[in-house]
Amino acid sequence: MEGAIVEFKASDGSDVRLSPGIVAKYIVTGGQQVDDRELFSFMAKCQARRLNPLAGDAYMTAYRNGKTGRVEASVIVSKDYFVRTATQQPGFDGIRAGIVVVARGASGLSYREGTIWGRQTERLVGGWAEVYDKGRTHPSRSEVSLDEYDQHRSLWKTKPATMIRKVALVQALREAYPGAYGGIYDGSEMPGDDRAPEPPAEACDPVAYEAEASEQSEMAGEAEAEAMGREAEATQAAQDAEAGWEPGLADEDYEF
Repeated sequence: MEGAIVEFKASDGSDVRLSPGIVAKYIVTGGQQVDDRELFSFMAKCQARRLNPLAGDAYMTAYRNGKTGRVEASVIVSKDYFVRTATQQPGFDGIRAGIVVVARGASGLSYREGTIWGRQTERLVGGWAEVYDKGRTHPSRSEVSLDEYDQHRSLWKTKPATMIRKVALVQALREAYPGAYGGIYDGSEMPGDDRAPEPPAEACDPVAYEAEASEQSEMAGEAEAEAMGREAEATQAAQDAEAGWEPGLADEDYEF
């Protein structure tokens, strides 16, 4: 299991090599151990979606469910991957995204492109996004509420407009191209608990990552060679037995 290697070319053109050991050491965050099934699931999703974890396209967060006590894992994908993949779709024709605010003392919603708003005179309440495709008469549109996604920590405290706009953008992209994004989520979409901590810093260390990938690849190659050797020996032994040859006897010991 440990020596299994997945190799593929990511959507950014990079050659990626993953093993359960590499994923567990460099890509899993959250402080919890993940079983082999989750590790292989992450590797399979990266291969299927051509995600490059080394470049920050994706990482896995493992957290302990406070209700069940079980360790659960989620695959987190960066906004950059969502946007890059959208631009590769044949009919892609652009994106518009922004925030929703309410002037203090007023009741009407104001939809604004971008993330500029007045903290002293306005209240941020949500985000919106539209994805345009040449093959459709209407854009795929998403509107999200800040109350549903605000995690009250990290960037949500310092850049709430940027974060809620990103949630709306990712959701609009998923609605526009569900086949490209099924089963993957941006970290800002995760609930406001410990499910989506910051990506592990080690995942951005290409030297250490590549060194271990090479070592894992060599180990897998050696294991495969040993297995092939054992299989060849077993096949030869079976053939010798069928022909009436006994192990340990030289050719001259047989009468013809």
